Parts: sequence; structure tokens; C-alpha cells
Amino acid sequence: MSQITIRFPDDSEKQFQTGITAQKIAADISKNLEKNAVAAEFDGKLIGLQEELNKSGSLKILTFNDPQGRDLFWHSSAHLMAQAIKRIWPETQLGIGPPIDDGFYYDIDLDHSITPEDFEKIEKEMGKIVDEDLPTKKIIMSPKEALEFFRKKKEMLKVELIEELEKNGETISAYSQGEFTDLCRGPHISSTGRLGKNFKLLSVAGAYWHGDEKNKMLQRIYAVNYPDKKMLKEHLHRIEEAKKRDHRKLGRELDLFSIQEEIGPGLVLWHPKGALIRHMIETYWKEAHLRNGYQLVATPHIAKLQLWETSGHTGFYPENMFRPMEVDEVEYQLKPMNCPFHMMIYKSQIRSYRDLPIRFAELGTVYRYERSGVLHGLMRVRGFTQDDAHLYCHPNQITEEICRVLDFNAEILSRFGFTDYDVYLSTKPEKYAGTDEEWEHATEALKNALEQKEMKYVIDPGEGVFYGPKIDIKIKDVLGRSWQCSTIQVDFNLPERFDL
Repeated sequence: MSQITIRFPDDSEKQFQTGITAQKIAADISKNLEKNAVAAEFDGKLIGLQEELNKSGSLKILTFNDPQGRDLFWHSSAHLMAQAIKRIWPETQLGIGPPIDDGFYYDIDLDHSITPEDFEKIEKEMGKIVDEDLPTKKIIMSPKEALEFFRKKKEMLKVELIEELEKNGETISAYSQGEFTDLCRGPHISSTGRLGKNFKLLSVAGAYWHGDEKNKMLQRIYAVNYPDKKMLKEHLHRIEEAKKRDHRKLGRELDLFSIQEEIGPGLVLWHPKGALIRHMIETYWKEAHLRNGYQLVATPHIAKLQLWETSGHTGFYPENMFRPMEVDEVEYQLKPMNCPFHMMIYKSQIRSYRDLPIRFAELGTVYRYERSGVLHGLMRVRGFTQDDAHLYCHPNQITEEICRVLDFNAEILSRFGFTDYDVYLSTKPEKYAGTDEEWEHATEALKNALEQKEMKYVIDPGEGVFYGPKIDIKIKDVLGRSWQCSTIQVDFNLPERFDL
């Protein structure tokens, strides 16, 4: 039998027989690694441990401690929970069950209302499935085969998803474990036994299908699973501590802000104490920006719809914009972003390359249509004030300016006590403006800046916005929870659209 050469992260190489699995390679390295392995990365692509390797390449074994490994572990745990629910209530229709930042959930359609009293029953069935150690198998189907398969199972939510995939010309894949088969791109853990029994169902809530209140309300069951009991115990402790620190609770108790039905969901009223805190933060923010070479600007809350057509927001961002309003037979739009206004300020006079870089900054209030099902205190709202800046520079100044922004960002975050954060480089999404060459150049500029500042970062494939790649900085709070905070974006779309 022919052999392949596998290269490891430490640049060492070893030959194996063609068709060997990543799991067997992990076992060859050490029993402990094989025990803790949950997935692998082969030539930069995430694969399941059970997948056969038929060519030479670079391999990295992933454990729960790797972000991709953790997501896969939780995604497989969501399948485990869904299988248990189907065994108890066979009439259940399954929606989606993704991993999230602190665990996973599964949306289900079931006449029986799941309550915390049902959790123990579901967990017990999950334990049985773990004991069965069912191997997971990937199944590739044509859209026709997939539709027939899931219609036969009366999984109509899955049928709807397949019909969408069929429109996009995508190949349909599913994963099976025992009698259970779920529509899924994967990959997944190699067998249910590797998931262990350190899981806990946490809560159940209502969730509209596709997040759209026009659709049916499903039941969303939240849960978590860890490789060992200690990690689960720590997670449950963090949840209890988080309840004490819930900003919605503190906002009421400290009389900082309120969200009232008469005003509208996602629209915040700042009370005197809260407004004073805002004033102090805004004063510091303005002074810090002026010290760092920024010019302060202020822009209106609405503009003609034509401006948003020029910027491309109506084409790429319509689902997050409120409906236009008509004034004097002209359509106006509440602003979802500040960008087009800053472009117009730059364009208001002739600029020389000698003037560059030019840095505009604004505390601009924006309005975005967030579905009611995702609104959450101050974290997901429909109206909020954004600390926003736009830097105009020559291409050969991009890396230097990004380095300056990274330093400035670190200065501001540290002032508020945030020194522990993760950095992500978000790359080209499926739907994008500009050329591939422009995206490559912009992405390279962001990479160069991160590497010059010796900042560790993770590639977040396809998570850039339509107008350019970005650096996302996620801060950690006192409980170790991660929150999206700063974004540094290269935008080559708007300068062309506004003919700057």
C-alpha cells in the first residue's frame, strides 16, 4: 500500500499508510492526545477524526482547548441532545442546533412544552447514547434524495433548509449516529462515546424560526457540555455570578437606564445617573481622540435614501435598515451607519495627498432593525451611539495607520480595565463588493499590522462585511466571557462609490 507524508505543527514529518485516519495518527503520537482529540485540521481545513487521509499534507490535532475543536465538540453535543429528544418525543421536528460562545442550543417544534422538569429525562437519555458509543457517519445526498429522505421522516423544517440549499446549488450532507440522522455540513466527533457525560441543560426559551417573528415560534433549548466535571462546575459557577452582574438588573437597581414598551423595544432611555456616566466616558473619548490626531465631526440622524443607494447599504444591508420615510416627495432613511456621512465630509473639499492621513471621529447615533427575538438589554438594541472613526490614507500608509489604531485601541481598553482580549481577522464573505485582488491586498495589510505588533490572532473565514476584511477584538469580562468590542476595517468600496 502506498504511503503519505504528514507534516506536524512543529515541522516534523512522518510517513503513514494511505487511508489512515486522523484519530489513528493522534494515537500514534500519544494515548493522551488520542483521548483528548476532538477533531483535526488538514491543510487548513477542519476535518473529523474519522476521515481518511489519502494525500500528503499538514495535520494539526485539535482538542477542546482549540476554538475550532470546542465548537465541533459543542455542535456534536447539540446533535446528541436532539437525538435524545427525538427518542423521548418522536414527533419532534428539528430546526437548527449550532454551537455558541458558551455552549450550544437546538431549536425544536414540539406540541409538548419543554420545561426544566424535563431536563433530567433528556440528560438521562443523552447518557444512554454516550454509553452506546455510536459512530458518526457522513452522508452525501443529491437535493432530490435529501428532500425525499427528510420528507419521509416528516422533518419539514429540514425540508425548508434543503430547498434553500438547492437554490444555491449546494451539495447536501448529513450526519448519522445510530437511528438518528441530521442535516449538517459537519464535521463531527467520531463517535458519541467521545462526548462524555459532563453536560447540563440550562434553559428553554422561545425563538422564531429564522429569527423572523412572522414565522412559527419554536422552543430553543440551551445546554453545555465539557470534557471534565471541573470545567462544567466552573461554567455553572460563572452562570450564577453572571446573574448577579446582569446589566439589565443593575440598570434598574442603580437607576441608570430603562427600556419601556411605550417607547419601543430596543430603544434606551438614559436616566440622570446613567447620562452622567455617559458624559464622563464621552468626554474622555473626545479628549483621547484629539490627542491622537483625530478631528471630531457630527452628522444627522437621517439622510436621503439615495445616499444609502450610493453607499451600497440598500443592496447589501437592507434587512438591518428601517423602512424609508417620505418627506416632500423624497425618501429619507434613518442611518444604520455613519460611514456615508464621513465620506461626504471628506468629499466636501479638494484634498491633496500631502493632507493624508486624515482622521475623522464621531460619537454617532445609529438605528438598526434588529428582530425582536434577538434584542437583549443594551447588548442588542435598535438605537445606539457608536464610537466611529474613518481614516483616509495613501495605500502605502495603510499598515502604519492600522498599527496606530491597534495601539490606540489598547490604550483605551486598558483605561477601562480590559487587558485580556482575543483578536480575529475576518476574511471575505460569500457576498462582497470589490475585486478579489482588492480583498487580498486589504487582508494582507491587516495581517502585516497584526504581525508587526506581535499580536496573536485567529482567522475567522468568511466573517468580513461586504465592503472589506476586518480585525475584530473581543474583550473578556471579569467572568471570562467574551464580548465583541473594537473593529478595524479596511474599506475600499466606499471611496470608489463616492468617487473620492
